Amino acid sequence: MRAVSGRWGVAGALAALAIVVGTGWPGGFPAGVATAGVFASPTPSPTGPELVYVANVRGPVTAYPAAGSTGAVSPVRRLADPGDPNTYWGPWGIAFDNRGNAYAQSFLSDATTFVYPPGATTPSRIFRVAGPDSRAVAVDTAGYAYVATGQAEAGISVAAPGASGVAANVYTVPAVRQIPLDETGFYPWPGVLTTDTSGHVIAAVARSTGNAVEFFSGGSSGGATPVRVIAGPHTGLGSCSSTCDHISVAYSAFTGRLYVAVSQGQQTRINVYAGTASGDAAPVRVISGPATGLAGKVVTGIAGSQADGTIYVLTKAALFDSPGSILAFDRLAGGNTPPRRTFTDGGTGLRDGLGIAVSSAR
Repeated sequence: MRAVSGRWGVAGALAALAIVVGTGWPGGFPAGVATAGVFASPTPSPTGPELVYVANVRGPVTAYPAAGSTGAVSPVRRLADPGDPNTYWGPWGIAFDNRGNAYAQSFLSDATTFVYPPGATTPSRIFRVAGPDSRAVAVDTAGYAYVATGQAEAGISVAAPGASGVAANVYTVPAVRQIPLDETGFYPWPGVLTTDTSGHVIAAVARSTGNAVEFFSGGSSGGATPVRVIAGPHTGLGSCSSTCDHISVAYSAFTGRLYVAVSQGQQTRINVYAGTASGDAAPVRVISGPATGLAGKVVTGIAGSQADGTIYVLTKAALFDSPGSILAFDRLAGGNTPPRRTFTDGGTGLRDGLGIAVSSAR
């Protein structure tokens, strides 16, 4: 085991990870806990057919052919633990920048973000902009990286384009900006960030007063107040009070729509909103019902194809240590519609799968 500096230390990190992937979060997740990976926005220049990437908390990031995958499949690319000093590997999220660099985001970590160039098997840079307990990562068109933190104070830490740290400093880089989130408590759930093509970073926020999707100006100089919020009884976003309807968010540059997964037991669904939705806006479509394969599941990842708009959704019976399946829905799917295809990893069953992304980078 490598040394891990900072708040957790080696023993603390291992103990905490054992809690998370074994018996559950300390004290148990809120009842009904049930988000998702991030749309990579924008799509990198094509280097081949699209792949669906999955962050596996106790293994590598694995990638599968997006088109045609069905049943049990094998990964065609793996991004594994590089074994660098003063790092801890436990991917919760995966995202891409417009150059095809993959950002693997660890949860219990001091060096939270590992950046892999296209075709590489080792990272070209590592940075820690915040932590511990970093839940998700997203990258915008300018190369700013957004990392959702949480345990001490829920928020988004922003790293400058090209951020890179060194082992001696636990890869720490200064945040060029901090964005507070008004979550009710700390909910350790993947896939809570995405970006759009209008320069916004978008956060899925779990609140006892009703869940919300919040839009912030991106980059280093935006304000701490969201420029737009989707929230209210008509949104269908659920809430996080006595039970917690966790939500995941993704934006598709192909369709211009916002996709939000709401994990709510038998009513688990995918809400589709106009890209400009605001306030108490009802979704334009909802994918829900027994034929969808969503009922009774939690959604840990959602992402979309920039080639044809297909929506990819990673579903599991429980967040950790539970077999998972990726459901592929048509971009215009709505109602009680079955997925066009369903696939999983033939070896692991995606038991450790959390956040997902789609990219043509290999």
